[in-house]
Amino acid sequence: MNFFTSDTHFGDNGIIKREIRPFKNFKQFEKKVIKLWNKQAKKNDTIYSVGDFFNYNKNDTKSWKNTLKLAKKIHAKIIIIVGNNEERIIKNEFDNNFENFKQILTQNGYHDVVFDAYININEFSYYLNHYPINKKDNYLTLFGHTHRSTGLWKPFGLNVGCDLNYFKLYSEDDIYNLSIEKQKFWDIDENNNIM
Repeated sequence: MNFFTSDTHFGDNGIIKREIRPFKNFKQFEKKVIKLWNKQAKKNDTIYSVGDFFNYNKNDTKSWKNTLKLAKKIHAKIIIIVGNNEERIIKNEFDNNFENFKQILTQNGYHDVVFDAYININEFSYYLNHYPINKKDNYLTLFGHTHRSTGLWKPFGLNVGCDLNYFKLYSEDDIYNLSIEKQKFWDIDENNNIM
């Protein structure tokens, strides 16, 4: 089964305060989140982190290296979809060489690193990309980036930010049920186009 989340920003104490996450520090956050995820997702499952798994900004250029070890603590396979924090890591730490960044992550236990992905769950087709602005016609977009500010639903898709789901993963069943629920609020045709 596939699972989804975004914007964990592992390694950043600032995000704990900014997002009013109920943890003393990022170590406590990491421990709780990994425990939650390992209860949900098993060895043969895949977790799509739809951007900003890592944290990287002008105030924090080091924690992403310590966060690399998290993949080995998580039972499921992890696919990292590049978000703005990963983009900064690629630019500043790998001289814009995506392949070198990807190689380091896969060597540290991450299953794959991509810029986007497409999946199907029952009758729905989904496009996974960190940025909601990059939505695709004829797909429901699973996105992050906006944390809580945009809420869960948009006409074009669902925000899978960890802060909107009490830090648990969204399962395929969750995404499917939310997509059905979404139809009650937005008129879409059989091709998932807004009418």
